[in-house]
Amino acid sequence: MSKKRILHNTLIVMAGTLASRLLGVVRQGVLNNFFDKAVTDAFLVAYRVPNLFREILAEGAVTNALIPVLAELPDAGRESFKRRFAAFLLGLNLLVVGLGILFAPQLAALLLAADTQLDPALVTYLIRLVMPFLLVISMAALFGAFLQSEERFWGPSFAPLAFNAGAIAVMLLWPGSATALALAFVFGGTLQALVQVPALRGFGLELAWHPAIGRAALLMTPFVFTTSTRQFLTVVLYALLTSMPLGAATGFSNADMTYLMALGLFSVSPAMALYPRLSAHAAAGETAAFAGLLSRGLERVAVLLGWAAALMSGLAPWVVAVLFAWKASFDPQVFAYSTAAMEALGLALLPWGLYNLYVRGLYARQQIWRAVKISVTLFLINTLGYYLLVGGGMFLLNTATAVAGFLGLAWMVWIYQRDGLLTAGAQTWLLARVALAALAAGMLGRAAAGWLGPASDLAASLLPLAGGALAASLAYFGLARLLRLPLRLR
Repeated sequence: MSKKRILHNTLIVMAGTLASRLLGVVRQGVLNNFFDKAVTDAFLVAYRVPNLFREILAEGAVTNALIPVLAELPDAGRESFKRRFAAFLLGLNLLVVGLGILFAPQLAALLLAADTQLDPALVTYLIRLVMPFLLVISMAALFGAFLQSEERFWGPSFAPLAFNAGAIAVMLLWPGSATALALAFVFGGTLQALVQVPALRGFGLELAWHPAIGRAALLMTPFVFTTSTRQFLTVVLYALLTSMPLGAATGFSNADMTYLMALGLFSVSPAMALYPRLSAHAAAGETAAFAGLLSRGLERVAVLLGWAAALMSGLAPWVVAVLFAWKASFDPQVFAYSTAAMEALGLALLPWGLYNLYVRGLYARQQIWRAVKISVTLFLINTLGYYLLVGGGMFLLNTATAVAGFLGLAWMVWIYQRDGLLTAGAQTWLLARVALAALAAGMLGRAAAGWLGPASDLAASLLPLAGGALAASLAYFGLARLLRLPLRLR
């Protein structure tokens, strides 16, 4: 694949991710402004259950495991495998959904702190309503993996727009209803799956075994401990948040939505576009080409992540106001929790974004169990940090994610140095320059926004945010040029 084709695919994925994430922010704004925080907190806790299994049975494990398997199959056997694997995954999801509905009370008890202000009965009810989301989103992820394996990125990249549009429509039709909130996500997930079906060209299900299903399932297993670790961490964190006053879970969700939007756009999207070519280089034993492609990807992604981190941490109060506080009566407690969490998660963008590319390199080289060891260790470190810092408030609690990210990044740099693929000195120097530019730009952006006006609601905060973002961007890219950071995407 030519550099031009790689860039084309990267831009498609980034465009689709940006569009869907922006609409996701609108969806989150609707949740904040049309539903009471007691309802949103309860729903967000309940939603952890299908969302955890979503990574295991859908987006993370399926996408990363299927692409190498499909690449190894002869052309004649791929369609049969797709039909049979889809039937296998459908049955597995039906089993998990049924168990989730059956054991919803026990799951609610695990997710809630003993002294929580949330209603356990409401959380249980919402778990049962939202569990089918797992089934439909798994099928959507499977269809996306099939298309990505053929380097067809339009469908998988833009299908999430259907999810967000459908969910927003239901939420606006029945504002304030806990039942509608849960069903909105199920309806949206169904739309995300359905809009990809035409691109599959006559796809169907076949109830029969295929020899490659065993290999795919075996490859999926390690991803439970790699791509899914963030979801496990989020489950742990929400359990801790339920011991805090109402609004804590919703506030964290607002910050997490913004964090994942930046991470998805500037790290996950490029990684998705590079992954098939990295896998091809690794399979062909083209070490120099593999290292060169990964190095270029890391450089470009680092620059973009640093810019996003400067804006997210430096301008957090104004970002929260513009994205979520649509009304002057926006809950002040939710606002405070959102701001504190966003400031901390902004610090985690750079390390975790680069870590994501490094770990994709391990996947491409079929070193999945190596990635498992690292991911499990970081999960334990991050979890320990949560428990140690929970008494320090929302900001300190979420700095545990940044600390774990930098430890993971250092570990990856050491691994690639030892494997003779990338030099630790060059990677450390890249990180240091990006971090310096981001820190200076974030401080300048905050000062500029504060001079233009305090953060309050959407109308009053739009101009300060725009001014602060402009000042931060000019400072960041000016420093990036002085520090000789790569500013071109080619």
